[in-house]
Amino acid sequence: MDKILEKAKAIKIIFFDIDDTLRVKTSGFMPESITQVFEKLREKGIMTGIATGRNLYGVVPEVRDLHPDFYVAINGAYVEEVKSHNILYKNTFSTPLVEEIITWLEQEKSEYAFVASDSLKVSKWDKIAKEAISPVYAELEEDPAYYQKQDIYQMLTISDHDDQLVLPEHLAQQIRLVRWHPNSSDVVPMAGSKAIGCQKVLEALDLKPENMLNFGDGLNDRELFDFAGLSVAMKISHPEILEKADYVTDTVENDGILKALQALKIID
Repeated sequence: MDKILEKAKAIKIIFFDIDDTLRVKTSGFMPESITQVFEKLREKGIMTGIATGRNLYGVVPEVRDLHPDFYVAINGAYVEEVKSHNILYKNTFSTPLVEEIITWLEQEKSEYAFVASDSLKVSKWDKIAKEAISPVYAELEEDPAYYQKQDIYQMLTISDHDDQLVLPEHLAQQIRLVRWHPNSSDVVPMAGSKAIGCQKVLEALDLKPENMLNFGDGLNDRELFDFAGLSVAMKISHPEILEKADYVTDTVENDGILKALQALKIID
């Protein structure tokens, strides 16, 4: 613990995942302590960021009201400085790649969703899509041709056999699947991750990974836990994330973030 406390002294920016880290995904519950945490970090001069698989449309009002300094959204594919709305980084899918993914998913009898910077559309809104997506984005409109109208940063697979989907070789060289729900996986660029997005923020601020702490719980935090100077996992995190964490804290409902930052002596 002494080594972790020493590392904590170098922290200048903290990134937070949303679902089951800042708030409970299924109920939307976010403890009052989260607002206190952000206020205390501002008083200490420590910057904050949201690092999420969601796009800006999915950054719910109570998270926006925390007034973070940065959004690292869509698993690192879109990075924005909040106050200025300056886009620090964007990584979109080409139209031919989107069409290749669609062809593959249709062959696999899987529906899909398109993720733009501040909007989403699905190929089909059915019971399977509702089970996966409603807790995060509510009901979405159907538009199988949405990629022809908007830049696409990410896609989602949607099926009742999502765990059986295997990328064909020509796609496996360009994209990868990250499961986030029994019925759905994020389809992200091979080189895409929250870590890359956070790295763009650090470069803009002339900071190093050892100046960064992150909180997370899921497999889309994997690269970030390898990258950050300090990483804190929520108690209910995926086993791989628990293994990678420098520190494991309590659940959202039990003020896990506040407890961790106090234990690390970053705030009182």
